[in-house]
Amino acid sequence: MRTWRRTPLAPVTGLVLLFTAVACTDEPPPEPAGSPSAVPTSYTGAAPPGLGPSPVRVLHGPGSDGPDILDDPMGVRFQGVGGSFLISSNSEEHHVLQDALDGTALWEGEQRVERFTTDREGDDVFEVSARRDGRTVTGVVDDSGARVWSGSDPRESYLNGWVVRRPEGWSSDDPHGRFSLLDLDGSTVWEFVFEPPADPEETPGSSTEEEPEEADAEDTGVPVAAHGNVVFLDDGTGQVQARDLDDGGALLWRASGTDPQIAGASAFPRPLPEFVGFYDLPLPEGDASAPGSASEAEATPTEGEEPPPRTTVLVRWGSDEDPSVLSLHDVHSGEIVWSLTEPGANPADGDFGPAFVPGTVHDTVTHTLLLPQGSGATPMIAVDLVSGRIRWTFDDETERSISPAFALGGHVYGDARGAAEDSQVVLGAADKEISGGGLTGYVEAVTDDGYALVVQDGQRFVFPPVAGSGPSPTPGRGESTGMH
Repeated sequence: MRTWRRTPLAPVTGLVLLFTAVACTDEPPPEPAGSPSAVPTSYTGAAPPGLGPSPVRVLHGPGSDGPDILDDPMGVRFQGVGGSFLISSNSEEHHVLQDALDGTALWEGEQRVERFTTDREGDDVFEVSARRDGRTVTGVVDDSGARVWSGSDPRESYLNGWVVRRPEGWSSDDPHGRFSLLDLDGSTVWEFVFEPPADPEETPGSSTEEEPEEADAEDTGVPVAAHGNVVFLDDGTGQVQARDLDDGGALLWRASGTDPQIAGASAFPRPLPEFVGFYDLPLPEGDASAPGSASEAEATPTEGEEPPPRTTVLVRWGSDEDPSVLSLHDVHSGEIVWSLTEPGANPADGDFGPAFVPGTVHDTVTHTLLLPQGSGATPMIAVDLVSGRIRWTFDDETERSISPAFALGGHVYGDARGAAEDSQVVLGAADKEISGGGLTGYVEAVTDDGYALVVQDGQRFVFPPVAGSGPSPTPGRGESTGMH
């Protein structure tokens, strides 16, 4: 999930046990960031966990070449988008996309940022909108600043690298009709009709007591997610199916929360699905390939090479009262890698929206996923995506006050809600152990390749990832609505 995070230029310490926070003094507030004497150019103390030892640049003061948007009187907010930072004004619709390493301005606009989402490969993009000639024009921008799609047809919407054209007057209450899947250039890839279910009372010879052993393979649904060439449909009755857009929408697999392999002994009537995200995971030891993930030639590594990861999709099956169930599937074959009953009930809203489960945080180093719980004994669980077991949960009152924001190189960063003063918490993603004792800066945003924006004494420093650590993750590959 992507979230806007409003942070003051000089965060204040929180005197909360186990929390790592930014130090403060009783001195008067610093001068505005625009004053050369107000901000340092050297970072004091050790770098935050998961980052290289020294910053590569600063954003304020002489020689920083920071964009004018940083002088906004109401402040700005930062969001990691792929390998870049999106800087947004708090006083108007004004945004600048900046390369994390050297600060190059990649894109600038005055459109409203609607949401953060992903392309076909799971890379970050964001959606913007503006009114032009009486119509709303929607565009999608990638992390290089390129506008990858634009449209003004109210029936069309961007879906993970594809465009969905819904029927005229479509609503979640009346979701049926003719749908089209379009490439980003507007060409039609697949068309289908989502038919309403037949009324048993009007169908001769039908019976409400028996269900067919296998659903009609031509049954469809509303497109709600996509990855690569695979689009996922939700029929609104508790079933999802995967379709191959490279093969005219051919059915790849289908799943239901009532499947014994998913629900096990905790089966309950017609749980509704909600997509959590897509994850590239290592293969189990001894497996040379994952069914459907790649061709045999591609999946068989040469001597000394690591096998390619398996691309998976995580689905949550929920109802109003019963604990929800998670099931991890191979994207192409539908193979159930594992299933897990969650502590709480997490009902899906059933509105066919493209947004993934909000509030998740994904650490690619340890393959740990933090999942909020809508009810039950804990507000948060950390799941090992490889084994399908719960690594840890938030238990006591102190832990329950933590709001995880993002992951960085095997660590989870979060804010302490309800603390007397602002504070930041750093936990080990795999074991929940407290990290970063004596932290002297506040990590405001991170990029997919591990760069981080760290605030200290009114200055913003950009730190690189630890050398040789590879890409560091931002929050899970989901979506969120921009807050303005």
